[in-house]
Amino acid sequence: MTDEMHPQVAEVLKQAQRLQAIVDEQLHKMNGETFTATDESETVEVTLNGHHYLTAAFISDGLLRLGARTVEQRINEALQNATAAATQSIEADRERIDAAVTEISADLQAPDPM
Repeated sequence: MTDEMHPQVAEVLKQAQRLQAIVDEQLHKMNGETFTATDESETVEVTLNGHHYLTAAFISDGLLRLGARTVEQRINEALQNATAAATQSIEADRERIDAAVTEISADLQAPDPM
C-alpha cells in the first residue's frame, strides 16, 4: 500500500485551502473594518463595525432640545448612511469572493494535464 495521495484528491485539498484562505481574509477584514457616517446636518455620527453592529454614536450638544422625533430622525439618517457605505463594501467583497470561487471551481473542473 502506498502513502501517496491521488493527484485529484491533492488538487481538491489545495483548492479547499484557497477557499479557506478567502474566508479567513474576509472575516479578518470584517473584524477590523468600520463605517462612520453622519446625518445631513452633522449633528449625529454613528459607527458600524464590519458585522453591521453599532459600535459608537455621538449626538451633538443641544440636539436633544429639538425633541425626540428630531433626534430619532437624525439618528436614523446617520444609521442609513453608515449602512449604505457598509452595503457597498459588502457588495464589492461579494463580487471578489464570487470571482475567486468561480476560479476555484474552474480549476477543479479543468482536465488533468497528466
